[in-house]
Amino acid sequence: MSLEIRVLGPLEVLVDGMPLRVDTRKALAILALLAVDGRPYARDELAALCWPESDDESARGALRRTLSVLRAALGGRWLRVDRSTVALDGPDVRVDLAVLDDALAGPGASSDRATLERAAAVARGPFLAGFTLRDSAEFDDWRATRATSIERRVIDVLDRLATAAAATGDMARAADAASRLVELDPLDEPARRRLMTVLAEGGDRAGAIRTYRQTVAVLERELGVPPLAETTALYEAIRDDRLPLRVARPTTPSLVAEPRDGQATGRALPLVGRASALARLGEVYASSTGDGRIVVISGEAGIGKSRLIEALREHVAGAGGTTLAARAFPAEGAIAYAPIAALLQAGFARPASAGRLDRLAAGVLAEAGRLVSLPPGLTIPDPAPTAASPAARARLLDGVAATIEALVAPAGTVPGLVVVEDLQWADDASREAIRYLMRRLQGRPLLLVLSWRPEDLDGPGSAFADAVEALPPDAVVQLDRLEAADVAALVVAASPVGGDGWDATALATESEGLPLYVVEALAAGPSSAGEAPRGVRALLRERLAGVSETAAQVLAAGAVIGRSFELATVRVASGRSEDETIDALEELIRRAIVRETASPGEPRYDFAHARLRDAALEEIGLARLRLLHRRVAEALRTAAGRADAARLVQIATHEQAAGQDAAAAGAWRDAGRLARAVFANREALGHLEAALALGHPDAIGVEVEIGEVRTALGDYAGAIAALEAAAASADAAALPLIELRLGRVHARRGDTATAASHLDAALEATPEGSAERATILVERGAVALRAGDLDLAASLAAAAIGAGASGATAGAAHRLGGLVALRRGDATAARDEL
Repeated sequence: MSLEIRVLGPLEVLVDGMPLRVDTRKALAILALLAVDGRPYARDELAALCWPESDDESARGALRRTLSVLRAALGGRWLRVDRSTVALDGPDVRVDLAVLDDALAGPGASSDRATLERAAAVARGPFLAGFTLRDSAEFDDWRATRATSIERRVIDVLDRLATAAAATGDMARAADAASRLVELDPLDEPARRRLMTVLAEGGDRAGAIRTYRQTVAVLERELGVPPLAETTALYEAIRDDRLPLRVARPTTPSLVAEPRDGQATGRALPLVGRASALARLGEVYASSTGDGRIVVISGEAGIGKSRLIEALREHVAGAGGTTLAARAFPAEGAIAYAPIAALLQAGFARPASAGRLDRLAAGVLAEAGRLVSLPPGLTIPDPAPTAASPAARARLLDGVAATIEALVAPAGTVPGLVVVEDLQWADDASREAIRYLMRRLQGRPLLLVLSWRPEDLDGPGSAFADAVEALPPDAVVQLDRLEAADVAALVVAASPVGGDGWDATALATESEGLPLYVVEALAAGPSSAGEAPRGVRALLRERLAGVSETAAQVLAAGAVIGRSFELATVRVASGRSEDETIDALEELIRRAIVRETASPGEPRYDFAHARLRDAALEEIGLARLRLLHRRVAEALRTAAGRADAARLVQIATHEQAAGQDAAAAGAWRDAGRLARAVFANREALGHLEAALALGHPDAIGVEVEIGEVRTALGDYAGAIAALEAAAASADAAALPLIELRLGRVHARRGDTATAASHLDAALEATPEGSAERATILVERGAVALRAGDLDLAASLAAAAIGAGASGATAGAAHRLGGLVALRRGDATAARDEL
């Protein structure tokens, strides 16, 4: 038996290995406070931290109720509560922060690789990621203060681990630790240089170059500055292959989808679900021996375009062909010919390039030399300056096309392969150069492969895609998400390095078939289940970064509503006009962030992936988050149609998240009553307990309803506890009916003596002639009958009829009289009564 509290990342509390179930975030907040600070808290201190806007008496009452809920959920273990303090106690309480502190303790900590590995594993994310109390700035201040200190400790652990792993030649582990350092502070240039170095020394030169380009993009977007000179110098050394390797270069790809954050995984996984696509690419390549061919590969981010291209490159290499590959980057959209220059540089860097270029005229090479420096040993005159003209531009483009052909397909050899990926970010000049080459493939034995994300194509990009498809290409490969069987195959393939313990069905559901998600999750291991892997989070943030301001506001409102949302609700919540909302949704649909779903009434929208919604929520500040929750609750309250239990639960959830506890408590109680009306008693119980925990003003009435629901569920001990709590605070007018209910529960338990005591107290407090008196008399008579006191039971039945019992109460009184007569053997009187 154990209590495990994880605060590094999303808050998790496990009781004997199972998640703790409570209906109030403040119960979890109290556990977090006690676990992180490791000391007893004064009750007044907890009340002030969690209910700062309430008066002292209300805050103490709310704390009492919350501690009661928490103790019940913990089974009476670990939480030590006395008159003045609250603390966690017990040798089987485990907090992940302790693992972090152990790794940093002692003089030998920096070299203890195993301890550092354990600490890095428990650091799942930012301290209490996503956990706040909407109505307590004091708790959020405490969280922010602790987060700063804890983040420094995590950085120290990852820094030591990266050093230790690199020292032993484990460059994959060093790269993982270095990439996590970058994620903690994306603007930390020294951390980015370290990641570039580790990737390059580990043989992932392309990953190091990607990291540099991401650095350029981040610094430009966030600070409007270029990288430091030493960062650029390191990039140039890596680009020119001047950095020594610590391990051999990998010869096989390690991912189904190329990682976007330079993360290494260390094991090759099979290409699954793409057999037909790869076979089609192989056929088109084989037909490229005379005239060139064109292939377009499109699909959403993370769908596996790069992995499919990598498999094609392996096929071409096996056939003896040469490949030139380049990629466009978001930060280089304003750099003319950036991917074209990358193609030429990749070709020129090969030892055999000079020999392949010998057959080209000096003028052709001079045109290519306008974009990049030619290989050493090629001496040609500098190109003469020319005035801008269509003819001069055509000479440049023709020189580039001829040079690329010479580099990949020398005369008399097998076809070459030219790849340009992510053309959604290419500059117009590069797109023009590609179109030029596409129209002049006759007699050039090469396969030109182009890839893009349809959702990220802007106006010029869409025009380019239309022009490519109008040719038309020899093959268009539109990649879809993986089937459940494909995910299962990857889990089996990864089992020696992390697939063990994975539930393939659950992973297929969680990933929704997105290959990048599956691969990153397998690399992270089963402990990451339930949270998006780091590479996926980076990709999702990248997808959301490019939307317009209006679309971002509508997206934030939709994320607050839920995975699925209606047009009317998101319009009200976003505060935008109907036209603006529709325009924004059309943009989000075009970018494949949301999709329109079939609906018989109001248009509905759904996030393309559940993690896109999570990423959108992470970008919303606390103040705006509260505002959006309040607007959503208002929109749901004013929506047409009857307010059913489901809508009331939504309203209550949003009111609570908005910090409007009173309104949320009312909605929870209403939802509980509606759930009771359709006999959904367990759901009703949860709703009513949530209302109570939020401080519903009619606490007595809610406790009584909880007692009734627990009685219906057969939880008599819980029902008695709730009714006794109600009785403790009830006034003289309300007490008799509570005593009546207590009597009924004890009678159901078979405790006739206690039942009689409560019913006698109810009779004593109920005046003659009141409507409730007849009901209490019948209940008391039924208890007397069960106890065998037939005379008392008969007199109470008669008294109930004499007290003016009517309707069902009168029927119950006659039934009681009939049962007494039957017990006495008087069948005639029994028949008359019944």
